[in-house]
Amino acid sequence: MYSWRVTKFNPLHRDESGSYKIKDEWTAYSEIGSKVSEEEYLETEEKYINAVLSFMNEMNLDKLYLKDLELHSEGVVEQNASSFMLTMWLGKEVSKQEIKELIKLTLRESIWCSLSYKKQFSVHFGYDYYMYIGAAKDCPKARTKVITSGLFVEEFSLKYI
Repeated sequence: MYSWRVTKFNPLHRDESGSYKIKDEWTAYSEIGSKVSEEEYLETEEKYINAVLSFMNEMNLDKLYLKDLELHSEGVVEQNASSFMLTMWLGKEVSKQEIKELIKLTLRESIWCSLSYKKQFSVHFGYDYYMYIGAAKDCPKARTKVITSGLFVEEFSLKYI
């Protein structure tokens, strides 16, 4: 199994324990207007969405399954996503378009979810704009594409796929 941590955070700025040393870095949607412009936020969000799609493409996947889901009702309402979320349930097969929306809502802290395809692929999210991807095979083209976009891809041990 292969697994990676995908972030906007340059690993050169981590201490020995792996903690990110730059304290004024933005880490949330709620920081638009104070620590990050809306334009920069949306560009970064799109990079994360495209990262997942790049890995899916290299794995020849056109769908995933909703493995875990937590709703944060205020955030769902704020993002006008109530009707969309009514169509989601654990185990549901989700299309690429639905995956894009789920990632967006997760990054905006309206929901939390993890997505997977059998024991071949998974993606889940941590706090502070961390994303974790696991795959049954190495994905060098996807990694290169994600790095070229401006995100960082680090090998990282995942507990599950």
